[in-house]
Amino acid sequence: MKAKRSADNPTRSAQLNILEGALNDQQLAAVTTDEPRVLVLAGAGSGKTRVITYRVAYLLSQGVRPGNILLATFTNKAARMMLRRVEDLTGVPPKRIVGGTFHHIGHIFLRKYADLIGYSRDFTIIDEQDARQLMKVVRKEAPVDFTQKLFPSARLLHKIHSLSVNTGASLDELLVYRFPQFARFIDEIRRVIAAYNERKLKRNLMDFDDLLTCFLRVLTEHADAAQAISGRFQHVLVDEYQDTNLVQAQTIKALSAEHGRVFVVGDDAQSIYAFRGASFENIRNFSEDYPNAKIFKLETNYRSTPQILELANEIMREVPDEFRKLLRAVCPPAERPKILVCRDTEEQAQFVAEQVLSLREEGVPLPEIGVLYRNHRNSLELELALARCGIPYEIRGGLRFIEQAHIKDMVAFLSVLANPHDEVAFSRVLDLCEQVGAKTTARIFKKVMPAAEPLKEFVSDGAPALARGAGRKSLEALAELFRKLDAMRTEGASPADLIRQVVEDFYDAYLLRTYENYAERREDLEQLAVYSRKYRSLRSFLAEVALNQGFTVAESFADDTAEEGRVNLSTIHQAKGLEWNAVFVTHMTEGNLPHRMCADDPSQLEEERRLFYVAVTRAQRYLYLSYPQNTDAGDYLAFNRPSRFIQELPRTAYERFTVEFGENSGEADESDR
Repeated sequence: MKAKRSADNPTRSAQLNILEGALNDQQLAAVTTDEPRVLVLAGAGSGKTRVITYRVAYLLSQGVRPGNILLATFTNKAARMMLRRVEDLTGVPPKRIVGGTFHHIGHIFLRKYADLIGYSRDFTIIDEQDARQLMKVVRKEAPVDFTQKLFPSARLLHKIHSLSVNTGASLDELLVYRFPQFARFIDEIRRVIAAYNERKLKRNLMDFDDLLTCFLRVLTEHADAAQAISGRFQHVLVDEYQDTNLVQAQTIKALSAEHGRVFVVGDDAQSIYAFRGASFENIRNFSEDYPNAKIFKLETNYRSTPQILELANEIMREVPDEFRKLLRAVCPPAERPKILVCRDTEEQAQFVAEQVLSLREEGVPLPEIGVLYRNHRNSLELELALARCGIPYEIRGGLRFIEQAHIKDMVAFLSVLANPHDEVAFSRVLDLCEQVGAKTTARIFKKVMPAAEPLKEFVSDGAPALARGAGRKSLEALAELFRKLDAMRTEGASPADLIRQVVEDFYDAYLLRTYENYAERREDLEQLAVYSRKYRSLRSFLAEVALNQGFTVAESFADDTAEEGRVNLSTIHQAKGLEWNAVFVTHMTEGNLPHRMCADDPSQLEEERRLFYVAVTRAQRYLYLSYPQNTDAGDYLAFNRPSRFIQELPRTAYERFTVEFGENSGEADESDR
């Protein structure tokens, strides 16, 4: 649909000329539509941000006042970037348009209407850390014997409450399906969460979730306020609509109730954040929520080669017609994506490292290379292989494998066993004990550290008696564990045996009550145990952890390589929205991608498929999909099947190679088969 030029308004006519010159036909049709309810399905690399930015500029060119436009995004940075671009196009300053995250928008209006829902307008916003601390205080006051029950930690209670709020799931439902280990404590958990909410209201505190839910309450429970807010905005625009949760979708519906003009942009094929509370159904049900909605599709891809897009289109070929997008390339043809079959995870890592060096020699800068994987535990061998080859790298949006909290906790246990005088490690271990604070730790150190053998002093001379109640019982369990570990080490137990004993006797329970992604962290620890089997002694393993360049937190590489930049390592979730010239997607095995815990749930399995799609569409020119045929599972060698997502691809969509390294050459012998 072409925009109508206004002959008597040269300024608006010039602005429309700018729009037409900057947009392709699909983008222009979406930007200039007169339809009140619009869903723009923007395929990967199709200019989603450009469309929503130019839509704002177009509305302004049509005489819509800046104050009558609301732009909701998922980061304030995105909103600032879009509104600065709007200013470049129209001259309208960003401050005249209400734009930002849902939390930011909620905050703006709660400062005026918070008194309607029991708060005063000068409420204080508490961040995640303060919210968990408040939950900790309330939890401690609960009539629960934490030494007799595996009760969720304050951190996990806050997460459970947040998920319940954002997904609309009842506490009972959430515990049964997401946290079954706590289902029998539903009544106690409900009372703790109720006390947490009462404490916030009494102290005039709002956490981040309250900024959403309280704003929605204003809109749904107070008609006059809702009419005033909704009536102010003639146009509501939403970016990344596929990532909205139930509360956010309901908020958008309430904000547009007066005028009915909603313009949302998103890609159902890139909906991958259900674990955070995002609802895939929001974008799929848009036409039901907004009857007679017009759907536009953006299918011209400006990022990837035709060969990469052919593979990407095949991944999503079973999508319903209404949502299916056939991506078409602007980039010239190039080589087909490659599937690499490797013997094991170490060979896979070696291939990635050597191929990175090869790409560098071909002129691909290191920052233009991305290595993606499903879970952080998949990065261990990759980090080591890159470090051995002197290739600088960074973990995008995350930590190196050894820097993650649960891995550092395990290393702390082993460090105390190897050197009981290590106060830093000992203190970290003591922090894991229920109701053992800084004062108790100080008393313990004062008693045991002067001894020639602090660990023996701790386990045999009554150190746990320095605490009371739950703290004492937790310390007694720790002392018993160290007594067992010391005996095992004397008998020649391997680091792997020690790691598994710590998990079994002590740390598994801590993981269960502390983290929502317990299973993934548990698998990380098993990966650490498998890796440690390469070392004959505990000291040699700890030395490798401390000294290996791939494990250090400090600058790992010399200044003469820093100017070249770094290769990017990232989980696929963290890579969404990014792109690289060359992309490696590793560990493409059944059970890893798709994850084994998703195999029996059709909705989760389809989200795993979308995750694969997101990974593939990060690549501009080179795409490598690899998988190890074997994985060291500790006591046996596990044989891996290639991911079903690879097996479903037509043979014409890729080239397949088997990677073989000679014992001395270190070069890959790649042969198509």
